[in-house]
Amino acid sequence: MKKFLTVLLLGVYLLLSACSTGTQAPKTVLELVNGDQVVSLTMDQLKALPAVEGWSGVRFSDGVITAPTRYKGVPLRTLLNQNGGIGQGRSLEVFNEDGYAITLDPGDIFDGNYITYDVTTGDEIETHGTLLTIVAYEREGQALSFESEGPLRLVMISETPLQVVDEYMSVKGITQLKLKYFDIIRERDGWTVDLIGAVSEPMSLATFESGAAPYCHMASWTDDKGHFWSGIPLYYLIGRVDDDKKHGENGFRDDLAQAGYTIDVISANGYKVTLDSRTVMRNDNIIVANHMDGEDLSGEDFPLHLVGSYLSKKQMVGGISKIVINFPTGIRAKTSTETQAPMGEIPAVRGPDKATVTLIGLIDDEKTLTVDDLIAFGVVNTTLEHPMEGDMKVTGVPFNKVLASVSIKPMARTIAFIQKDGFTLYVSLADLQACDRCLLGWNEEMFNAYLPGFELTFWAEGLNTIIFE
Repeated sequence: MKKFLTVLLLGVYLLLSACSTGTQAPKTVLELVNGDQVVSLTMDQLKALPAVEGWSGVRFSDGVITAPTRYKGVPLRTLLNQNGGIGQGRSLEVFNEDGYAITLDPGDIFDGNYITYDVTTGDEIETHGTLLTIVAYEREGQALSFESEGPLRLVMISETPLQVVDEYMSVKGITQLKLKYFDIIRERDGWTVDLIGAVSEPMSLATFESGAAPYCHMASWTDDKGHFWSGIPLYYLIGRVDDDKKHGENGFRDDLAQAGYTIDVISANGYKVTLDSRTVMRNDNIIVANHMDGEDLSGEDFPLHLVGSYLSKKQMVGGISKIVINFPTGIRAKTSTETQAPMGEIPAVRGPDKATVTLIGLIDDEKTLTVDDLIAFGVVNTTLEHPMEGDMKVTGVPFNKVLASVSIKPMARTIAFIQKDGFTLYVSLADLQACDRCLLGWNEEMFNAYLPGFELTFWAEGLNTIIFE
């Protein structure tokens, strides 16, 4: 009897083992959702679809760049065709395992309409070729690491390693692609809000929603009725059009905002609210919201609503269709390019015959320069934007050429500009070296420091000494 019981228990154990291992279904790694239709894909099924390879890298919001490497995966449009395709009147939400999501529109998916940056400088550039959006499962021939990227990642690939995209667009650990229908109002209005300033941009709702994601620029506010609003601080949108630099640490021009301008927030019915730039400046409590209580706005609130603790109820305009910067004469940021005179060309302004500028401090040898010495560096006759006076025609030489003419000691961190009246101004050495448009210039009486992009307090007049500290 004991022997029979042992055999019986062994049979039950083997049966349970077979049930727990032999019939286990392959794990789903990606869901394609289209309304009530859900297509679940395992890694093997994903890899069975046509795949492509290309270069992809990212630029973080602080300017740090991850150099492009080779990724392999399935084109997003190929995946969408497995469950109905995207077509007009739709967008796509891409979710990762933490619930983070971005929204893509057909232009992103089919035309690669992403902002690209130079891999070396981080500056925004014209896209090289066409970007293709894929769901990647390999990098440099190896499966994506579960801990850092994978097993799947949304990637924008190109044929060249010379460009990168915004980091927030390249979502790690994605688990779901969800097709989303826009309502009739969105389809009729084209889902854009016009941003108008030194440059203009029709911002699509998909672009806005990507920026308003929790791990990007999202800000929130709860009103006195308990409604939870979320969106993007207004100053981020202003930063996209206050000059021709849209992103990054210096995307918003603090110097222009401090100098003063007004901002009109205008609804589709013409109602307008006007705000001062110094109130909006770096203020996370003035929000352009696209969600209330976690839902898309609708009715007169659609597509965006201005809210926040710094606003009165009359200022909380809904149905926003346009945001306009009104620059007063003299501080508007220009985007025109400068022209440089060839080496040795006679300057537009000859310069002070008797004045000199002396370079001292943490350099190997002290140097005194006359206007003739400076002309030998190559004269620039150009138009620069003064923080208060606006466009001004100037003559000078690139500051980085002057700095390169001396041997600077490694411990030097700061430049002190000493004016002839004894007043001293300080500027970061690294910032000055990085400024290609900054000039050591002159008029007929004196040397001056022309520093476009810097605040007014750095524009030295009557410059006679430069100290490296």
